[in-house]
Amino acid sequence: MTSHARLRKERVGVVDYDTQIKEVRCQLVDQLKVLDLQLEQKTQQLQDMTDYLRRRGEIESEYSRSLEKLAERFTLRIKRKEPSTHSVSQVWLALLAQTRQESRDHSGLGESCSNILIQPIMYCLDYTQRLAKKSKDLCTQLQDGLLKVTTELQTAWRTYHQYHSEFVSAEGKLREAEKQEEKQKQSAKKLERLIEKRQLKVQEIQLKCGKARNDYLLNLSAANSSMNKYYLHDITNLIDCADLGYHLSLGRVIKAYLARRSWAQQNLNTGLQQLQEAVDDLDQSRDRDNLLQDHYNTFSMPVRFPYQPHEEDQISEVSAECEMRCEMETRFKQIQARLKTMTEETEEAGKSMSAAKSSLLAGIGDDDLESSTGLSQAGSTENLTMKPSVARRRANLLEVENLYLVVIKEYLVGGSLVSKLQAKHDLLKVAVEKGSTSSLRIRKNQSSANFFHNQKLFSGDMLSFIKASGQQIPYVVESCIRFINLYGEDPLSEQRYDLDSVAGVLKLYFRCLENPLFPIESTSQLLQCSRKRFYKRKHLTWLRMIS
Repeated sequence: MTSHARLRKERVGVVDYDTQIKEVRCQLVDQLKVLDLQLEQKTQQLQDMTDYLRRRGEIESEYSRSLEKLAERFTLRIKRKEPSTHSVSQVWLALLAQTRQESRDHSGLGESCSNILIQPIMYCLDYTQRLAKKSKDLCTQLQDGLLKVTTELQTAWRTYHQYHSEFVSAEGKLREAEKQEEKQKQSAKKLERLIEKRQLKVQEIQLKCGKARNDYLLNLSAANSSMNKYYLHDITNLIDCADLGYHLSLGRVIKAYLARRSWAQQNLNTGLQQLQEAVDDLDQSRDRDNLLQDHYNTFSMPVRFPYQPHEEDQISEVSAECEMRCEMETRFKQIQARLKTMTEETEEAGKSMSAAKSSLLAGIGDDDLESSTGLSQAGSTENLTMKPSVARRRANLLEVENLYLVVIKEYLVGGSLVSKLQAKHDLLKVAVEKGSTSSLRIRKNQSSANFFHNQKLFSGDMLSFIKASGQQIPYVVESCIRFINLYGEDPLSEQRYDLDSVAGVLKLYFRCLENPLFPIESTSQLLQCSRKRFYKRKHLTWLRMIS
C-alpha cells in the first residue's frame, strides 16, 4: 500500500509540472498573438493617418463640407473598436476633434498633406513592421530558451525520482538478504558476500540520489530565475524594441502638421491647442504599461515552480558534504568564473544597446519636417522638397537599426544566462560554505584523539609531526590552501578576506621547518633547472628530481 501511495504522489507531481508548463506554453503563444495584434493596430493607425492626409489634400476644394464628412468617417471607425487609453490613440482622437473645427483653411495645406507629411508616415510604417517582425523572432527565440529550461527541469525531476526508486529497490533487496542470514546459519560466507555487495549497491545509489537531487534543485532555481527575468525584464524590452521610433515619428508628423496650420484663422486655435497637448502627451513607456495592464493575464508571470521531493526526503537545499564536496567546489568555481565573464559581457552589451538606441532615435528624428514647416505670411503654396541626401540617411539608419537588434539580442540572451548562473551560483556558494564548515568540524573530531603529542607544529620536523599526529597533511597546510582556493577569486563576495595573512602563515610554516621541504643537497640542481629556457625540459627535470 505504501509503494502504491508513493507512486500515486509522484504521478501527481508530474501532472502538476506538466499542467504548469502547458499553461506557460499557452501563455507564450498568447503573447505572440498580442504582439501581432499590436502590430496590426499600429499598422492600421498608420494607414488611417496616411489615408487621412491624402484624402485631406483631395477635398480641400470643397473644404468646409468635405472635412466634416472626413472627420465623421474616421470617428465611426474608432467607435467600432474598443476604446483605447494609449497616447497615440488619444492623439488620433484629438486630431479628429480638431478636424471638425476646420471648416475653412488655405489651399496650400492640401499640397503639404499630399507630398510632405505622408512620406515620413510611410517610412514609419516600413520600419515599424520590420522592427516588429524581428522583435517577434527574438521573442520566439527567448521563449524557446525558456521552454528548454522547463524541459531540463522536468528531466532532472524524473531522474531524481528514478534514482530514488532504485534506492528503495536496492534497500529492499538488502533487507531480504539480512533476513535470510538470520534464518540460515549455514552458507554464512555466501550470505555475507551478498549482503556486503548489496550494501555497496545501496551506498552507490544513495550517492546518485544526492547528486540527482542537487541537479534537480539547481534546475528548479534556474527555471524560476529564467521565468522572473523573462516576465519582468525581457517582455518590456521586446515591446520597447517593437515600438522604437513609432511614437517619435507620429509625433513629429503631427507637430509638422500643426506648424503648417499656425497661420490659419484664430478660431482654430482652441482645437490646435488640444491637439498639441495630446502630442506632447505621447509616452512610449506609458503605452507599453497600458498594453501590459490590458492583457494582464497574458503577460503576468506564472507561479514559481515548487520543490517536490519524495516523501522520505527532508533535504530542501543543495548539499556539498562528504563525497560531493569536491565536485561541488569545482562546479562552484566554474560557474563563478563563467558568471563573472557573462556579467561583464552583458553589461557591455547593455551600454552598446543604449548607445545604438540613442543613435537610432537620432537618425529617425533627422528628417526634413522642421525645414518644411516654414510658410510665408502671404500663404505661399510652394512645394517643399526633401534633402537630396535622404537615401544615404535612410541607408545609415538601416545599419544602425540592424546594430540595435544585434546588441539587444546579446543583452537579452546574456541577461537570461546571467540570471540562471546567478541562481546556481548563490545556491552552490551556500552549499560549499556549509560543506567546508562541516568538514572542518569532522576533521577536528577525528584529530582530537591525536591532539596531544610531543611534536611541534612550527619549527619542527614535518615527517615526525605527521607520524605523531596521524595527519596525512598538516592541518595548517590544508586549511590555508583550502581557504585561498575558496576565497581567492570571488569578486562577487560581499565579505573581504585577509588572504595575505593566510598566505603568510603558510610561508612561515614552510620557512620554519627543521628540515626544508626540498633537501639541501638538491639546491644546486634546482638552481640549474631554473636557468633552463624551455619549459618542457624544465618541467621534466622537476618531475625527475621530485620523484
